[in-house]
Amino acid sequence: MAASDFAHLTTPRLRLTPVTEVDPADVVAGIGNYDVARWLGRVPYPYGLDDAAAFIAANTALAGRVWFIHDADGLVGGISIDRELGYWLSRTAWGQGYATEAGDAVVDVHFADPVADDLLSGHYPGNDRSAVVLKKLGFTYTGRRTVQSAALGQTIDGHELVLTRAAWQARRHFTVDTDRLRLRTLKPGDWRRLQQFGGDPDVARMMLHLTVPWPEAAVKQWIAGSTYRGRPGFRLAICLADGALIGTVGLGPDRSVAFMLDRRYWGKGYATEAMRGFLAECFTRFDDLDTLEADHFTDNPNSGAVLRKLGFERTGTGLGASKARVERAPNVLYRLTRDRFKAVP
Repeated sequence: MAASDFAHLTTPRLRLTPVTEVDPADVVAGIGNYDVARWLGRVPYPYGLDDAAAFIAANTALAGRVWFIHDADGLVGGISIDRELGYWLSRTAWGQGYATEAGDAVVDVHFADPVADDLLSGHYPGNDRSAVVLKKLGFTYTGRRTVQSAALGQTIDGHELVLTRAAWQARRHFTVDTDRLRLRTLKPGDWRRLQQFGGDPDVARMMLHLTVPWPEAAVKQWIAGSTYRGRPGFRLAICLADGALIGTVGLGPDRSVAFMLDRRYWGKGYATEAMRGFLAECFTRFDDLDTLEADHFTDNPNSGAVLRKLGFERTGTGLGASKARVERAPNVLYRLTRDRFKAVP
């Protein structure tokens, strides 16, 4: 595919568009903040309309390589894979995970080219936010490099990082096999099967985000937000040996776990089997994953039984929400440590 085929990208919360589809004044409002410009190499400070116009003109032909980032309220940043991965976010957009979300999308574009080289990036010393983003995207440090900062008017001894194709591929693959089941990444084509059992009132009311009915667009968005990218914040399909999709398991970015199962397969031990295999693989893959959280509504005692079989210990009670319930409902809270899971037979 040509780069122009990726001129417009959509993620669960963001739109990435060509540089020509913005108002230069919006660019200035975002990148013209000193707290933003000081971490960038070629961006001057102060930054004005002429600078924005020059940037747009210089990158007009690079659709599918250079984008502006928009959330529901408007322009919030920019991102590029022209020479290497580079990005910026307006000060008001920091701390919302936008850089990681946009980065995931454009990294996939880069490696969609089968002959693309490893992808480089970097950050200045002290830019801890970018260090965290690049780590989440799978980049690793390779050394130091000298960068000229236009905003600071000085040379910076910065950090250099790389994301290899092998590392990118490894962060897109997650499969677990148990005696009767296979856990695999969710696919766009799974939407109809998910809609069938996820939209069942007896299933949906036990989950946070499902509705009754569960519209096609919402199911597809749920799948898009379930992609495994080498870190917590993903879901997997639970499948029988013949490939039939019967449920899902997931690990949230907040280290919480959840599962759901087609009602026709309740009471057969599938949830326990799937979760045991899933948790074992998660603890193996994520070295910093020491504690997991879970909960269930009090009118769902079977899920509590599953959690206790896996070693989860009750920590308290609360009120939980579900889009398939009219009101918040009582729930039970659980915690599982790595050591506790290892000790469970």
